[in-house]
Amino acid sequence: MILGGPRSRRSNVDPRWILRARRARTLLADRPHTAALLQFYLSILELQTAVCAPIDVSHWVTTVESPGGGDAPRLQLERLPVNEFSVTFSTFCREMPETAPAPVTHAAGAIAGARAETRVDLLMTLLTGEELATPSGVLGCEPAPLVFLARAFLSPVAETLSALAPTGAAAPAAVCPQCGWPPQVSRLEDESHTQGVRRLVCALCAAAWIFPRGVCPACGVSGEEGLEFHVDEALPHLRVEACKTCRHYLKSVDLRVLGLAEPLVDDLATPELDLWATEQGLEKIAPNLLGL
Repeated sequence: MILGGPRSRRSNVDPRWILRARRARTLLADRPHTAALLQFYLSILELQTAVCAPIDVSHWVTTVESPGGGDAPRLQLERLPVNEFSVTFSTFCREMPETAPAPVTHAAGAIAGARAETRVDLLMTLLTGEELATPSGVLGCEPAPLVFLARAFLSPVAETLSALAPTGAAAPAAVCPQCGWPPQVSRLEDESHTQGVRRLVCALCAAAWIFPRGVCPACGVSGEEGLEFHVDEALPHLRVEACKTCRHYLKSVDLRVLGLAEPLVDDLATPELDLWATEQGLEKIAPNLLGL
């Protein structure tokens, strides 16, 4: 789990993420026990705004688009020229807030001072889904903070590319039809012709796509051996969707109950639900950015 201490709040957040920052600040008042976590998240949004948001990715859309179509993700992010990110990634790590936890601070320093090839290797390893054994050994760091730093840097790039690229496969997919990453959270909302539409939200590029409400995204099981739901009375707009068969879970945010909720933020601001799920022997389909 990645946590940070309190820091002063600023409003220097890219317009694309203003709603997330606003929700995080609201939750700071509503859920003071998560203040350290939310403060650190806000500091990461500010750092992403300063370092990642200015990266012009528009000319890479055709580079990473999949030519095959079908069920393949629309974007093949491993085609990104990550060698061009080496200096910017070093800057991102050097400017990590002082309030970052010690493992993150240590890893950020190691990455910033490493050879360019090592930084490129780390970014590519995250995009290809390979084990972090090699970069972890070279840098002398545990995998978790390395994953956090690479993901925090690449997420804005992936999100921008996903927004620029045409929408991916229309058929229900267990992974993001835009970039192929697993879902972070699901959301429920009413639409013009359908009530209670369920959308999964990608853990990397934040794209959202329709997925059947009663089906487990991890194993595809539905019915009596599929999902069961846990609701905390203190959080009526949130529930844990847990699969009886594969024992994976993710959280669902019901925007019909609380329209101001931001699924990605509400997910990371409710660690007690993750703790409950862990105590039940459940495994999250994809940890959020802060490792919860």
